[in-house]
Amino acid sequence: MNRRRFLQSGLASAGLCGSHLAFSTGLDVVSKFLNGSKSVGDYKTLVCVFLNGGADSVSLFVPTDNTGYESYKNIRQNLTYEKDSIQPIYSRIDDLGEVGFPDFISSFSELFESEKLAVVSNVGPLREPTTLAMIEQNKNILPPYMASHSDHQSLWQTGFVGVGEKTGWGGRLVEAFDNSAAKVPNNISLMNTRKFVRGQFLNPFVVSAENIQNLSRYVNWEDNSNLPLREVFDRLTSKSGGSLDRSFINIVNSTVNNNQSLQGDLATVPSTLVSYPTAENSWGNTIDGNSIERFTSQLKRAAELIEIAPSLGHHRQVIYVHLNGFDTHDNQADGFPKVMKLLADGLKAFQSDLEGRGVDDRVVTFTQSEFGRTISINSNGTDHGWGGHQFVMGTPVQGGQVIGALPEFAIGSSDIYQSAFIPQYSVEQYAANLSRWFGLSDSDMSGIFPTYSRFDNVNFGLFS
Repeated sequence: MNRRRFLQSGLASAGLCGSHLAFSTGLDVVSKFLNGSKSVGDYKTLVCVFLNGGADSVSLFVPTDNTGYESYKNIRQNLTYEKDSIQPIYSRIDDLGEVGFPDFISSFSELFESEKLAVVSNVGPLREPTTLAMIEQNKNILPPYMASHSDHQSLWQTGFVGVGEKTGWGGRLVEAFDNSAAKVPNNISLMNTRKFVRGQFLNPFVVSAENIQNLSRYVNWEDNSNLPLREVFDRLTSKSGGSLDRSFINIVNSTVNNNQSLQGDLATVPSTLVSYPTAENSWGNTIDGNSIERFTSQLKRAAELIEIAPSLGHHRQVIYVHLNGFDTHDNQADGFPKVMKLLADGLKAFQSDLEGRGVDDRVVTFTQSEFGRTISINSNGTDHGWGGHQFVMGTPVQGGQVIGALPEFAIGSSDIYQSAFIPQYSVEQYAANLSRWFGLSDSDMSGIFPTYSRFDNVNFGLFS
């Protein structure tokens, strides 16, 4: 059995891969980032929920006054939400005017009213603070590869406008802290390997949201029936060839050890008592049950990992969660409300789960999406935009507020370039506020976000 077949048949199917050894992590950029040993005594977790495809978040703030609603309706036409379905929301700080959320995200309305949810208005990748006038004078100010899914996902996950960066700001952030007590890596992805949690030295620790197989048969074999498999494992992990062989051996051994450690700690965690969305209790929908289960299982696993953070030696954790379904070029009137309802109901259940476990005071959950959508429609949907609203949820959050001004939802507005909203906040500014809560000092920001100095050091007031 060769390495490829062994990984495919064993470790790769175990639902758990990860290593303290990263042999392809962009070591050429070490000088840019912190190789930190910041020591902390408390426990904090950031949970990133990535809305894959580009979420039409700006359209969720619907004017409720007659004039504003008619203007909104003239622009969005068949994608307009019915006026009687809009639930007014009120900011505890600034006057938002007469606006509301559609009823399909009533869970967000409830979280907003209970001050556990805040909205950061109009965020996106920027080279520097940008206005329409600046773009008209110099198109080079635009980020590279506008409207490209893969490229703008990368810009969001790396945390600055650059090309070819291999690490993510979540991974670099974790590495800024002393992780010497961690039994398993604390940069965790629950949906395949994602750049967001990749560090300079730490590969993403990929954990299955649904089933973690027991790998003890590779290290404990009392049953003779396991002897052939054990012999193959021993041969594969005892090679002493070149660096690639040694890297492979380290990855295999680390994966087995991580699996055993994590399984033992997870076995002590009680099952959730919270009702998460399912195909049965959600709605008649075009989202298949597997997609619903795939998302909610990630949230459930995240709650378990957060609860056992002290056992894992994780004073700091970053966890990546992924939700598909936001690339709404077509069928947006039907598909977008359903995937947004899944998001809102799922996050509300997740918050309740954390509260039931008594760990909600140390967790902040936030969204990212590669871009918003265009203000104008393309018959049955919308096209790739630029800036979009992001949601920040948690007990530590000063919720019930919208950070920044809502962009003008009007054709010809100076807030718009080629039908896309020009971000008022950069990804760096958004991420820096989350990182500050995590424990990163202002003096260390440039160590995680190399271009942060181009932007104002804005404190959003998201946390007390």
